[in-house]
Amino acid sequence: MSQIKKLAGQTAYYGISSILGRVLNFLLLPIWTDRLVRSEYGAVTELYAYVALCLIVYTFGMETAFFRFSNKTNAKEAYNSTATAVLSTSAFFSALIYLLSDQIANALGNGVEQQYVQYMAAILFIDGLIAIPFAKLRLEQKALKFALIKVSVISTTIILNLLFIMVLPDISAGKYLIGLQETVNKFYNPSLGIGYIFIANLLANLLYLPLLWKQLLQIKLSIHWSTFKPMLVYALPIFLMGLGGMFNEQGYALILKHVFPEDLGISGDDALGVFSGAFKLSVVMMLGIQAFRYAAEPFFFSHAENKEAPALFARIMHYFVVFNIVVLVAVALNTELIGDVFLRNDTYKEALFVLPILLIAKLFYGVYVNLSVWFKLTDKTIYGTYYALIGAIITLLGNLLLIKEIGYYGSAVTALVCYGVMSLLCYLKGKKTFPIPYNFKPLFGYLIIAILIIYGVDLIKMDTKWLSYGVKLLITAVFTGTMFFFEGRKINYKSS
Repeated sequence: MSQIKKLAGQTAYYGISSILGRVLNFLLLPIWTDRLVRSEYGAVTELYAYVALCLIVYTFGMETAFFRFSNKTNAKEAYNSTATAVLSTSAFFSALIYLLSDQIANALGNGVEQQYVQYMAAILFIDGLIAIPFAKLRLEQKALKFALIKVSVISTTIILNLLFIMVLPDISAGKYLIGLQETVNKFYNPSLGIGYIFIANLLANLLYLPLLWKQLLQIKLSIHWSTFKPMLVYALPIFLMGLGGMFNEQGYALILKHVFPEDLGISGDDALGVFSGAFKLSVVMMLGIQAFRYAAEPFFFSHAENKEAPALFARIMHYFVVFNIVVLVAVALNTELIGDVFLRNDTYKEALFVLPILLIAKLFYGVYVNLSVWFKLTDKTIYGTYYALIGAIITLLGNLLLIKEIGYYGSAVTALVCYGVMSLLCYLKGKKTFPIPYNFKPLFGYLIIAILIIYGVDLIKMDTKWLSYGVKLLITAVFTGTMFFFEGRKINYKSS
């Protein structure tokens, strides 16, 4: 089997869990946009943005350090040291968040209750606890087990959200199953509201403990300083890079509501909820990127000494971008259809016009993930920190300045500029330090064609919505088939 096909196979397994994890946003999006008012959905988005940032602090780059040093030192010592360190930081910060939950809730405002913050503390502790055991599964290439565990927890999360956000409220209100109304009202508390979203997440996360019990029992609580010290030095730039990277992805959720122009007739809290709907749809592009990252990181490290690695990495970049350009066209061209399916309340569709820009931004993020291989393999992770921090500055200034002037477009354009600049800087430095023969010319050609199709089709006047759906689906199919004809078959001939 070719190396590219082997990587694709691993990516497919990780993709199952990654895609379902992201699909969770889609499966829950119709529920949340149907049952939550825009300000409530905005509050959920903001809280989970903080969760994402906190998780970076909890793991502080140890996952990547574990991959790097497991092949260079005693793997058992590396596992024990990283797992112990992450467990310790997780316990400390979760305890701190829990103890300060009242003050944190008051600072966040926007209807955030103390118990929501307490649930967040517990969720974060479990996520930190399982981070290194999951990394161990990836290192051992146990992608199927990884996927099955993720799928189990994700499925449980979806079921519990359906139960807490739809079924129990309807029974409590007497819409159906009247015989159960009295029983349900004994334990269901409607005033808890969006708190049930965090309860569902916490209960589902508890499943990780029995499912990863074997890996958890293998942890010997100890830190071998001679092993851990170089790992820590390696990880700290990764940590800063991750923090900056997560801010680049979630920064809009922390800024938009505070600077959204009042003259547009919508409050900042509502605007955050609306934009979050469009942003959640853009994560379709992140499905393949996340799955690819899970598989590619250990793959790149294992091929670091291969003389043919640069050519292999260049081919991987090519097919990665080709695949995601197809995804770009499929989603951007059918925005209206996807919005009708997943955004049940029409008020959430007000920001869908920025979706193509958000998708292109995610595409550039995927390019950056590929380009970043050079500083990870050469142990120059400090450059990743530089790029992430530059991106964070762009994200901060762009959102603060542009949202005031052009509303939703401001945040979308900021994301595109952020990832475009990061990719360019990473490429320019990488070609001097770790030359990889990338050929971007045909890829830019494909991207231009894709953009022309996306915006050109809107110039065609169609009598009915259903005719528009049909024509756009047909164009999507033709574009996909054409790309496969020109690119798909080459994998059999060029990969090795």
